[in-house]
Amino acid sequence: MALNGGGAFILAWTVMLMLVAVPLSIAEMIIGRSTRHGVPGAFKDFVGKKFTGMGIFMTLTVVGIGSYYTVVMAWILRYVILSVTQKLYTFSDKAALFDNVSNNSWLTVACFVFAAVLTAFICAGGVGKSIEKVQKFCVPLSLVLLLILIIRAVTLPNAVIGLDYLFKIEPEYLFNSQTWIKALVQILWSVGVGWGLVISYVVSMHAKSDLALNSFIQGFSDNATSIMAGMAILPVLFSMFPVDQAMDICNSGNNGLTFISLAGIFDKMPGGKLIAVIFFIVLFISGLLSNLGHFLVGSLPFIDAGWSRKKACALICCLFLVWGLPSALNIRFLENQDFVSGTFLVLGILFTCFAITKNGAENMRAKFINIPENDIHIGKWWNYLVKFIIPVVCVVMLIWNTKNLLTGENPMDIFAVESLGTLLFQLAIYAAVAILLTKTVNKHTTHKYYNGETYPDIPKEHAE
Repeated sequence: MALNGGGAFILAWTVMLMLVAVPLSIAEMIIGRSTRHGVPGAFKDFVGKKFTGMGIFMTLTVVGIGSYYTVVMAWILRYVILSVTQKLYTFSDKAALFDNVSNNSWLTVACFVFAAVLTAFICAGGVGKSIEKVQKFCVPLSLVLLLILIIRAVTLPNAVIGLDYLFKIEPEYLFNSQTWIKALVQILWSVGVGWGLVISYVVSMHAKSDLALNSFIQGFSDNATSIMAGMAILPVLFSMFPVDQAMDICNSGNNGLTFISLAGIFDKMPGGKLIAVIFFIVLFISGLLSNLGHFLVGSLPFIDAGWSRKKACALICCLFLVWGLPSALNIRFLENQDFVSGTFLVLGILFTCFAITKNGAENMRAKFINIPENDIHIGKWWNYLVKFIIPVVCVVMLIWNTKNLLTGENPMDIFAVESLGTLLFQLAIYAAVAILLTKTVNKHTTHKYYNGETYPDIPKEHAE
């Protein structure tokens, strides 16, 4: 938002929420609740055995994301410890400190292992017995702490400059295609659609819960919280630095802003050392809640195949540790995985739209959306968005991304952090694994709950 016009970005981001995120959330809810399976099994029953590989591909993408996301949790945990012990302020060069944390640090590896095991332990308790309880405690706690950060930020001198930038709409940004494309990318990451996250969570949702209302709440709550986060950060930047310097800090990207610039600002601002502790704790809680979804997506296919939840979560934990270790030791590997996974998520969106279209969008809307239990009626606009608008937007996004990669240096270098070559190389690996595993998944996912007419009750293996 800070790099793309403030209020103009928020407006584009909100439009993308309505055009893409909410309709996709509804689609994923239909697929997950009607099949009562993890993503591979859901595609098997909902679309057909030939298309199980689509669900496997989406699952691999999310496991890949979770593997390096756990590394980011490890970084944050290091900064929680540094801020609590006050050692954060003994390092005058915050860039050198972050380099030490993010590259070849066995302390970071230890935090990475702890974060993975903690997430697996919570996930192993089940959605209702463990994950939901943790979320019911952590979400309100993080919101209260976030409000404390906002109050401190907006009471700083010249904080109004940051708030003005946050909400002011500049026409040159509003009519810039880059603003809209980046708003789409952000909304996909932030709301978590196209990943299979929603499919996995709603496996344990009651058949008569309000699907449409939940989708709107999911999207708008995410947007509201994100804007609150912006209100906690931008006023601090514009209060502590001139406008040009504040924008330069924003240009340093998420890692530079979070672990270098803000870490330095906390040392200088009144009450900053306490605020730093709160900030990094909120960040860690948010990361943990997100990572629970990654673990859930990875473990459900094994539970569908008859594994116990504890055994499935233990396996996914081991996979996270193996896959994520290179990212824990080298930030360039993490950046590569982040780039690749972000692109693959767009393919997941296309797979979801295909699944709904193959079953008939109007048929799905009549039988699974506008049911008596829903308070919000969804019109035919949903059909057109899922069948036409969203796929077109995704294809345009992929073309735009490919065009940019082709103009870069050594576009076919498979070892580059960001290149078309590394993207295609890893796409081939993901696709090959998905194809190889399709027969095995089809064989071992034996229970079928999808009937094409109604939502089945929660099966016993997902009732925990």
